[in-house]
Amino acid sequence: MKKKLTASLAILSLLVAGCLGSHRIIVESGDEDLVNCPKRAKAGETVTVETVLVTDADLYLIVDGVSLDPIKEGYYQFEMPDHDVNIKVVIKSNGLA
Repeated sequence: MKKKLTASLAILSLLVAGCLGSHRIIVESGDEDLVNCPKRAKAGETVTVETVLVTDADLYLIVDGVSLDPIKEGYYQFEMPDHDVNIKVVIKSNGLA
């Protein structure tokens, strides 16, 4: 019994250790417009977010408290701060549709 408990605690410790030091990336709105967005990242890591391509409107990606760098159409990067972040995707008509 003691060996099973020790093994269970060891496995639990490994699972928890993987989440320690990482912070959540929370999609507040527009998740249907994101193609790829990680759920967690560690402070200092470069996070890449991929959005759908929009041709008849303007897409804005907003990450609270973080500056975004567009790397190519539909791809954005930011450095993960030492706290959770919230992401919003906003699509506004550009008058061309």
